[in-house]
Parts: sequence; C-alpha cells; structure tokens
Amino acid sequence: MTKVPPVALVQLLSPDGYYTYLGIKKKPPTDSDPTPTLDEDQIKKNYRRLSLRHHPDRPTGDADTFRVLNRAQKVLSNAKLRQQYDLLGLDLEDDEEEKDEANSKEDDGEQENEGQGKPSNSPDGVMSQIASITLAVIFQVIVRTIMMGGVSILVVRYRITLIPALLFLVFIAYRIHSIAKQNNTVATSSEMMSPVMIGLGLVLMYRGRMPDWTWTFWAGEALVMIMFVYNSIPEKSSILSSVVAFVATLLTLWLRGNVWKYVTLVGLEVFVAVVAALAFPVMEMILEQILNEKLRKVGEKVRAHSIRLDLYYNQDKTKPALGNSIGKEANSTTNASID
Repeated sequence: MTKVPPVALVQLLSPDGYYTYLGIKKKPPTDSDPTPTLDEDQIKKNYRRLSLRHHPDRPTGDADTFRVLNRAQKVLSNAKLRQQYDLLGLDLEDDEEEKDEANSKEDDGEQENEGQGKPSNSPDGVMSQIASITLAVIFQVIVRTIMMGGVSILVVRYRITLIPALLFLVFIAYRIHSIAKQNNTVATSSEMMSPVMIGLGLVLMYRGRMPDWTWTFWAGEALVMIMFVYNSIPEKSSILSSVVAFVATLLTLWLRGNVWKYVTLVGLEVFVAVVAALAFPVMEMILEQILNEKLRKVGEKVRAHSIRLDLYYNQDKTKPALGNSIGKEANSTTNASID
C-alpha cells in the first residue's frame, strides 16, 4: 500500500508551497526589481522552528518533509534559485543529482558557494558550453593558421630552418613507434604516415619556392595544411577527410605562401572569434527571456489549476469524488446511448 504523504510535505510541494509553509509573504516582481528581497531573518526563524518539528529523530518527524524543508530554506534564501522557483511555483531541481555533483566536486578539490552554481541543463549552462566549444575550435583554427603561415613563410624558405624541421618530424615518427611498442600495440598507418606526409610537403614547398609561385609549392602547401587539419580532428571519417582536402586545396590556391594573405586570414579568424564572444551572451539573454516567459505562463496555469482543485476538495464533503463523478457520467452516457 502506498504511504500517505504528510500534510506538511503536500503543502511544501504544492505551487508556491515554499512560501506558504514557511509563512513568508511572496512579493510580486517588478521591472526595476525582478527578484524582490525577502526577510532572511524571518526565513531562518521559521525554518528553525519547523525543522525541529520535522526532524527525522523526533516522533513527529519525517525524512522527506525535512529534506524538502531544507531545500525550501535554501531556495528562498538565494536570489537566483528563488527567481527560478517563482517562474513555476515549483522546484524543478533534483536534490539527489545536486548531492552527487557536490560530492564529485569535493573529491576533485573544487569549492563553490552554496546555490550559486548554474545547472548544466539550464539555458545559461547549455549556451555557455556551446560558446566554450565554439571559441575553442576557433582558437585552434587560429593557432594552426599561424603555424601554417610560419611554415610557408619562414621554415621552407631557408635550408637552415628546413633541416631541423625534418629532423623533428623524424623524431616524432620514432616516438610514435616507441610508444606503440611499449604498450604492446602497433602504430596505425595514419599515425606513422602523418609526419612523413608533412615532411614530404615541406620538401615540395622548399623545392617549389621560386621568385614566382609554382605548382610544386602549391602541392606541398596543400599537403601540409591537409595533414595539420586532419590531425586535429578527433573522430576521423572518409567524408570529413574529403571535405578537409577540398577546402585546403582551394584555400592554398589563394594563399600561395603570401605573408599578407596569411595575416588577412588570421585577422578574419580573430574577427569571427570576437563576434562569437559578443554574440553568445546576447543569444543567451534572449533564450533565457523566451524560456522564462514560457515557464511563467505554465506557472500561472499550474497555480490556477491548483486553486481549482483546492476549491473542489474543500467544498461539500457529500459531493462524490472526482473520479467517481466522472465514472458515473461515463456510465450514464453509455446507458443513454444504448437506450
């Protein structure tokens, strides 16, 4: 048989129940003050009194009620959590998940203020993750473009810079083979061929560097750029490799080892990074406003439905229950149709 929940727990979990049960007057938000301040002393006072009543060690206590009461005090004492709670009048946060996250952060030595973190499934958290990934990708592109420019403009221009670069690639190939041998594995052909292909591209660029641009230089520059981009892709596929090769081929036809074209390309990439850094906060604000407005409308419907249910169950006790009345209406409708 399902255990009947205590009245206190039902009141706490009802719309705006945190305010009602703790005896805190809810202040309506305004444009100038979307999160009005509450009397924190009154919250603490009422919480202490109720927590003594519902503590699991007391005869009148209940573990679930005590846990939800702690959550209510935490939400009402924190402006950010209270703002989220006021949208629906319900607390959508899962306390068990928060406990697991807090334990994992403590194990990692991380510390944060209580209630100040943003949940990962919130609009802020999702947009922040997308922004971080996007900016990280753009930053990688900028770094590799600078590296490619250094190779095309400086490394392959002189023999004294080319030879150390080739020796470094030989050392990388040797290290790949050594690490694979230590782990009792065999290095894949793509891992071994990557430094070889980059070295071949450097040689072609060195041989094709003339006073005027040559196709040999283009072949070497395209090969090195393809390998640079290919090595930065975490999950490689034939389709993605083909796209990388096509884009690199077209891009090197425009670059042609020209220093000012590389500077222009890096400038464009930096401009894209700045635009992304400025655009994501704006998108985050817009998305948060849209979601908050939707949640606010849902909250109004939830509160209105809760009031209707209270009025229904608090009226004349002789009136049949909602389920029984619906069943009788359905039976009467069926009998009428048969007649």
